[in-house]
Amino acid sequence: MSRRKVEITGLMNERDFPHGVELALPPGGFRSRSSEFEAFHRELGIPIRRGRGRYEAEQFYVRFCFPHAIAADAFRDRFGGERLTYTPQKPRSRALKPKSKRIYAPRIVTDHIMLQEDFERLHKFLLETEDISEVSGDIRELVEEEWPELVHKLPPKAP
Repeated sequence: MSRRKVEITGLMNERDFPHGVELALPPGGFRSRSSEFEAFHRELGIPIRRGRGRYEAEQFYVRFCFPHAIAADAFRDRFGGERLTYTPQKPRSRALKPKSKRIYAPRIVTDHIMLQEDFERLHKFLLETEDISEVSGDIRELVEEEWPELVHKLPPKAP
């Protein structure tokens, strides 16, 4: 599923500028205070960065993101709001250790050429299925060679 640009930008701002202040959006919006916000950022020489907004009990909250805790504290002291610090919700293990994808060589099984996609589909089927009623000898041989840990899911060999 793709994300809208605003969602990506808000999350990226929170990640790159982890010190934030969350303000409740007043009924008329921030139109009357936007020039004050701009002046504050201009005084500190930092760009205005907004994080992800959120709804809670029919109230919308806007997050302003800052590179330093001092700037976020000064903003909170001047305009109010709640001080936040961004922390990732889950570790990015994929970035640390890329998942290796197993490569299967094409092979003929029961008069059919099995390609990478066929192996992946069969493996997924075997992982998800609990009770397999019958299996051909070729498929049994394939499972025994490629995924010995899944042999227990196959029915007993016919005499």
